Amino acid sequence: MGLDIAWDPVHPSVYHEIFEVIANLGVIFLLFAVGMETKICDLRSVGRTAMWVAVLGVIIPFILGFTLVFGYETILFPHDDWFIHALFMAAAMVATCIGITARVLTEMKVMDSIESRIIIGAAVVDDILAMIVLAVVVGIAGSSMGGGELSLISIGSTILIALVFVAVVLLLCLKMPKVKEKRVCQITERGISCQDRNWPLSVEPFPLAMLTCLGLSAMALSLGLAAIIGAFLAGMLFAEFAHERLENKFNGINAFLVPFFFVYVGMRVELAGFTDILPLAIGTIILAILGKYVAGYIGVLSTQKKKDKKTADIVGIGMSPRGEVGIIVAAIGLTAGAISRDMYTVVVFMSIVTALIAPPWLARSFKKKYGDKLFDSGKA
Repeated sequence: MGLDIAWDPVHPSVYHEIFEVIANLGVIFLLFAVGMETKICDLRSVGRTAMWVAVLGVIIPFILGFTLVFGYETILFPHDDWFIHALFMAAAMVATCIGITARVLTEMKVMDSIESRIIIGAAVVDDILAMIVLAVVVGIAGSSMGGGELSLISIGSTILIALVFVAVVLLLCLKMPKVKEKRVCQITERGISCQDRNWPLSVEPFPLAMLTCLGLSAMALSLGLAAIIGAFLAGMLFAEFAHERLENKFNGINAFLVPFFFVYVGMRVELAGFTDILPLAIGTIILAILGKYVAGYIGVLSTQKKKDKKTADIVGIGMSPRGEVGIIVAAIGLTAGAISRDMYTVVVFMSIVTALIAPPWLARSFKKKYGDKLFDSGKA
């Protein structure tokens, strides 16, 4: 018997529903893995330049994305739900897929360069800010789609809930380095061992991480936020204790589940009328790249005494790919009915193109600054 996974939003098949559940689990564990690579202690060492790059990298793309949809759906093709559409487009513009850039930097062996340190540091802050933005956008969209009146009070309460939830978990994350320093709890090959006499504990790290991930995801959902917000923050809780054994187990799960998510994403893309929205797609890609590039360029030149334009150029390029993060935002918006199918297709297309363009462009910029010695010695 064949697997009936044909897309029918009105009467979805049982097989399609199962496929959707597996895909959702895949994206939850994917964001948990991303969170495990984001150590809260790194925020203290990112420096003023990286912090400024990250903040501008949220503000500028958000404004550009919002303005793009505002103009498109209020002037060219009027739409009643333009505000929610604009919010999701802006959120998709904000997120940076640092995994792609980090992989390129590692392969070029330039992780010790000043540019790489700025990019990675800015990406840590960018990830957290992007999750806060997404939490607020999902909360506002939920209030609007639920039939509630979208007022300043409802928007304010949504922002407050999102900020409190993120702040509480981040405060817990701040305690993790101290726990690690005092060796109160350790993750070893045998599991997690806590030496506190008031709380003797020995438990396998993988089940605890799994429960934390699913628990915070469920809590985020109950607050009207996206499940991936909780998953990402859960990963940050375990970042200080991330052990190769723990990471390998989650890598195995992701290797199985994450492809379901990307197949699910592809199933929902409709190319039949893509030529009609091609101008919007091209405009989105240009603004997506321009927003991050300008943020990185300005962030470097405005905070460093030595105005190195080549460094600013590299940082701007390194922050530009969206990758799976933009796709996840689009999938959340489509599932919630907060964006149209055309808008979803545009965001997916933008995320893929920026992910493909950034690596060769970044390699070319590094070579332009450091020359062939970069590739001969592997050092910048």
